Amino acid sequence: MNVSTTDPIHLFEEAARRWPLRPALRLDGRTITYAELDGWGNAIAHRIISKGYGGARIALMAEKKAGSYATILGILKAGSSYVPLPPDGPADRWSTMIAKAGVRAMVGGRSVDDLDLIDPSAEGNTILPGPPAYEEAYVLFTSGSTGGPKGVSVSRSNVAAYLRHQLAVNEFNETDRFSQFFALTFDLSVHDLFVCWSVGACLCVPTGDQVMRAVAFAQEEGITVWFSVPSLLVLQQRMRALGADVLPKVRKAFFCGEAFTWPVARAFAAAAPHAQLVNLYGPTETTIAITGYVIDRGAMAQEGVVPIGRPFEQAGARMVDEELELSGPQLAAGYVDDPSATARAFRSEQGARWYRTGDRVWMDDEYVLHYLGRLDDQVKIMGHRIEPAEVDAALVPVLGGQHAITLPRVEAGTIRLYTFVQGEVDQPRLMNELRRALPSYMLPEKIIGVDRMPVTAHGKLDRKALLDRLDHG
Repeated sequence: MNVSTTDPIHLFEEAARRWPLRPALRLDGRTITYAELDGWGNAIAHRIISKGYGGARIALMAEKKAGSYATILGILKAGSSYVPLPPDGPADRWSTMIAKAGVRAMVGGRSVDDLDLIDPSAEGNTILPGPPAYEEAYVLFTSGSTGGPKGVSVSRSNVAAYLRHQLAVNEFNETDRFSQFFALTFDLSVHDLFVCWSVGACLCVPTGDQVMRAVAFAQEEGITVWFSVPSLLVLQQRMRALGADVLPKVRKAFFCGEAFTWPVARAFAAAAPHAQLVNLYGPTETTIAITGYVIDRGAMAQEGVVPIGRPFEQAGARMVDEELELSGPQLAAGYVDDPSATARAFRSEQGARWYRTGDRVWMDDEYVLHYLGRLDDQVKIMGHRIEPAEVDAALVPVLGGQHAITLPRVEAGTIRLYTFVQGEVDQPRLMNELRRALPSYMLPEKIIGVDRMPVTAHGKLDRKALLDRLDHG
């Protein structure tokens, strides 16, 4: 296998060779060593290959079970790529993702031992032509304003480029204990798994409501490397869990997926007095994160949003009419089964590929990037990219011509969605329809019926007037 030395599986297998008896995974009170996890992954890989699925895209139910982590390793060891499906569904979305990605096998994940390969098609072991073995690592789906979710194809070399940077600029070691707060359908989870396993450290996985009790979980598990979306810290503040010196063992703390405000950064700095805080930025299309900003503890008396920093060493960044465009070895191949969307988002110039992020930024005199917001309507909730128009599109089949518009609103530091429908609404029925079409994090707080959609003096939809109705009726 011709891969770089920072290929994720190469690094995991080297760690398993060097530290076979060290803990690799801690989950549900169970500790699994590197030797055990490596052997489990090998068994799954052999099964995949023996059934003729080496090099294919393979879906798995991305539950936080030990079998899911072993399955990801097994899929990659087999030269295949994984397509994680959100455990909470809905089933219609699973079907869309499986069809768009050209999945030809699925690994059952409803229990730790349920690892039989199930072909979701009626074509036996037929594998559609696709990326060559060992190239693609995973396909992750993000929200799309039209046509449902979009699948981003990320290669092993993309992941290897990310790992090269993180391992070069950070001093991680085999005694570290990494948090794993992100869902396996979220690309930031790839950082958790493979940065951790690259150095022989232990990945500590919260299950059930332990994510909501993130600070307590970190204390119980002795977390030394924290990684989360900023809104998880806001939740901990509301629960009065983010007090001073409550996380003395944390020495590295990474944040990504949302705008990170200075007040929240100060709160975490006080909670983890020995931690270096790093704000990361990067869409799924640029593989996990591609810019970073190390926070100076001596210069935290600021307001507003923490900068997103400078691009990684091998990456490029430029502004085109305020929009941030990115290039480098971390850029994904594009969107599966969607060449028009790929052409809109990626462009080639003079031998370089650039990704149009849709994010507005500005650069200061020290070449540090600052995030200003979106050029479109996309929002992030707990780090998940959401196109509100996808919520509207899911209602079209059941509205019978009624107009719907979904709008975001910031409440107590958290973004919430509200859907407005012209005419009378049967809210329970419409919410049930949305639950069948969308994952839970995309559901609006409420569906509200209005007599007519308000417009501005220029004839455009008056979004502010709609949101004002939430306060004034």
